[in-house]
Amino acid sequence: MRRLLFVLPLLVLAGCKKAETQGAVKVVVNYTEFRPGCLRVQVTDTASGQSRVQDLTEIKGEAGVGGTMLVGVVPPSDWGADLDVKATAFEKASCDSKEVVSASGRVTVANNTVQPVTLNLQARDADKDGFVDVATGGSDCKDNNEKIHPDAEELCNEEDDNCDGVSDAEYFKLEQACDVSADCKGVSRCNTETQAVYCHSPSTVTVYPDADGDGYGSKGSQGRIICSAIPSGFTNGPATDCRDDVFSINPGTQDLCDGEDTNCDGADDEAFPTKGMTCTNLTSQCEGTNQCSADKRSLDCVTPAPPKWYLDEDSDGYGGATFVESCVKPAGSYVQQTGDCDDGNPYTYPGATEICDDLDNDCNGQKETAAQCPGGAAPSWVPKTEGSSDWLSASSWGTKTTGGIWVTGASNRRARMTFPETTFTVITSTNCGSTTLMSGTAWNSVWSDPTDGRAWLGSAGGIYGYLPQNATNCVVVHDSNLEIFGLVGLRTNNVLSFYGASASSASGVGAAFTWSGTGPPTYNNANNAPTDIFDAHAHSPDHVLVVGGANSNPRARVYRYDPATKLWNSETVPSGDRLRGVWAVNDKVAFAVGDAGTVFRKTNGTQWVALNRHADQHNLTSVIAFGANSAYATCTNGHVYRFDGQNWTKVYNGGGRLNDITGTGPDDIWAVGTGGRIVRWPAWP
Repeated sequence: MRRLLFVLPLLVLAGCKKAETQGAVKVVVNYTEFRPGCLRVQVTDTASGQSRVQDLTEIKGEAGVGGTMLVGVVPPSDWGADLDVKATAFEKASCDSKEVVSASGRVTVANNTVQPVTLNLQARDADKDGFVDVATGGSDCKDNNEKIHPDAEELCNEEDDNCDGVSDAEYFKLEQACDVSADCKGVSRCNTETQAVYCHSPSTVTVYPDADGDGYGSKGSQGRIICSAIPSGFTNGPATDCRDDVFSINPGTQDLCDGEDTNCDGADDEAFPTKGMTCTNLTSQCEGTNQCSADKRSLDCVTPAPPKWYLDEDSDGYGGATFVESCVKPAGSYVQQTGDCDDGNPYTYPGATEICDDLDNDCNGQKETAAQCPGGAAPSWVPKTEGSSDWLSASSWGTKTTGGIWVTGASNRRARMTFPETTFTVITSTNCGSTTLMSGTAWNSVWSDPTDGRAWLGSAGGIYGYLPQNATNCVVVHDSNLEIFGLVGLRTNNVLSFYGASASSASGVGAAFTWSGTGPPTYNNANNAPTDIFDAHAHSPDHVLVVGGANSNPRARVYRYDPATKLWNSETVPSGDRLRGVWAVNDKVAFAVGDAGTVFRKTNGTQWVALNRHADQHNLTSVIAFGANSAYATCTNGHVYRFDGQNWTKVYNGGGRLNDITGTGPDDIWAVGTGGRIVRWPAWP
């Protein structure tokens, strides 16, 4: 049901009041197929011609459908009874706009009554855009399209969108000259997609200033539209270059470590988050900071210049030419002092005391003077004879001023010299505890205990015993009946242990042995039997060596004792003749010598290498060494050879066989041999 809305009286008599009214008019205005924007109701007195008008802008109803407005009219008292009523519809919300349609009617009013009058307005707003079809009195030139009406925006689409009768060509001044930019001319045309006018020209491109020529425009610069070749100093690339004065800085560049926003992303060196942080150089072990590398593509751990650590192969506190740069001490024998002129001789280093060894000990280019040698005389190898029997073995203890020397040999002879004595005390006593020795007993080996000067003995008949420093009679501990060729002792945590080389029995017992100094020795197992061995030496329990040789090639043999397994393991040696003597300088350096001048040396604890032999290639019988470049050897022809790290030099040319060599240092060396001969360097005491 249509709801009628009552509107306050439109027409009243100003200031007129009476108890009895002349009457009133109820005006019903119906509008169909449209809704007015403004509705005007006009009432006219037919007698006097006077009119009253009321414009209504709040119109009820629906566009394109219609509605009803109800208006009450109270005419002035001086009007007549006959009234003409007219309703006029306008398109817009102002009754001064275009009139669409109107309707009129006459009504006679009577006192105290309300006379109705109905006025019907007919127009068409088919597209419901609020504008009436021109065919029905309105201004909508295309009433089937709600986007086309007088209030619509004119678009460049070949339609009269605002119904003003002006064509697009005229309205937009199409096909007339226009400017795309200061550098590009064209003609105005419609864009069929956006329905907006544009300036049509040849293909355009927006360019930006590119001072460094890297293809990226200066960031934030104003674009320049051109329709010709790109001018010099410009690019059609994006305007994103944060440093248009540097070719290598732009968004397409890899982020470099250079303190710059290389790739223009707003951050400096973001690809290197640890830059400036503390680091450790893995090579030098120095603390430093991460800094940009030279190529700016990575970080280097930059540290202060590390100190140099020099390899000290002879452990004398001074290194040679080989060094490592590190902020921490490298593993091994490295020191910070250099200048060692012979890093294989522990008696030679800068500032060393010159000793009488015919060498430059203090690295000043000059060897010792005669005044620095015993008796102020030039040093020499001085032979003396103590009896006529052969001396077979020798062992020094202590130092040349605080120790002494034992020598042993054939015919049960033992001899001792203790500082400050200058002559040997020869002992031939056959009394050896509960055992009486044969006068012809040959003591093949001797080792001097540095703690008390006691001589530990091994004989050709297999006797293990000892002789206190100042005693005449010895003590037999064990008799194995297996010839003892070599014997060496070690004190570890004040526990004395012996190692040695002996003959083997037919049952395979013998050859290499260990001994505690009490009871019988412990020989190698039958399934761990070395070939014939002739000498033993040790520096520590981990570096115990015995040497010898086989009858077949390769003849040379070296065995090393493993304290964990108690096995004697063969070490790889070069081809050479049978070995007769061995000396372990320390846990890394050792020498072995043998027949035909064979000499082996190792300096790294494992690998033996063959050294140059002396030209005469005599059979070598024993060796003593103080460092990798300091060794002395004896031979069957009575010579003493000295090794300087490169070559062997004959330093003593005697006669008859020399069997053993010992000493407390390069300035205190003894060699013993056949016919009671004892040779001393640098002078006889």
